[in-house]
Amino acid sequence: MILIIVSYVALLARVILIAFEKIIVRLLGDREGDADINLTATFLFFVIGALILSPLSLFFSVKGIEFLLPCYLSSLLYTIYAYSFVTALATGETSLVTPVYSLNGLILVLFSFFLLSEPLTLTKITGVLLMIVGVSLLKDIRNPLYSLKYLISNLPARMMFLAIISQSLGRIIDKHYLSNIEPVIYATVLYFFISFNLFLVLLFRRKVTMIKKVFLEKPKLSLASGFTNGFSYLFLLYAIQRLDLSVAEPFTNLSVIITLLFSALIFGENIAEKLPGTIIILVGGWLLYLNF
Repeated sequence: MILIIVSYVALLARVILIAFEKIIVRLLGDREGDADINLTATFLFFVIGALILSPLSLFFSVKGIEFLLPCYLSSLLYTIYAYSFVTALATGETSLVTPVYSLNGLILVLFSFFLLSEPLTLTKITGVLLMIVGVSLLKDIRNPLYSLKYLISNLPARMMFLAIISQSLGRIIDKHYLSNIEPVIYATVLYFFISFNLFLVLLFRRKVTMIKKVFLEKPKLSLASGFTNGFSYLFLLYAIQRLDLSVAEPFTNLSVIITLLFSALIFGENIAEKLPGTIIILVGGWLLYLNF
């Protein structure tokens, strides 16, 4: 019972960190969509997270190295997720792409059912349907068809869709192999793998020098992004050790309310038209959490 409570406390901490993370990433990335700046920001997002987690990993022993291959395969998926996530937040409306990100619950329910054999219950099915309805109302509550067409044609929204699909596949690998390794070690190694992948891309594009430039321009945001990213993921790993992945990840989507409030206060975005769809998405996510 105590371990279950600890899992939910970890999820609550993740909810708070994720809400701040989206705002920080929006400020760290390039608003005009410069690919090299966003690649560099994504690299900082993960390498600083890895460096912050590293001291904690020294307190645990590694039982074997069998997890390294699946961990690296997961890192390739997360590399796609990371760049898409940062680009979507940097170039799109935070109050629009954040609710789209909440659809990761829908994707994870399906992936968890087919790949992890987690139960597909009536409440999960209802939750999935509500989330689909909620997304159809994000842009225009009076015209759901227009809203869906807008999301499909909106590049930041498409980037966020790509992010949640690649992230969800990575989560499946995490859940499957996490039982064999301490979460903080897994998280640290994974983040160094992702950083390595992104560094190779920057090296291939001959943009490695931009790492120093972007960091010096936004040192506090870079450090804050790494901190929130590293610990929010670590808290998720501790949670999914004892909770279904299709429950833990949708619970995180409660952070969308906090993010929407920040979007209005900091960026002056109009969140009124997005509230109905967002609320329906959250209700759907809550049904996934109830899990009966």
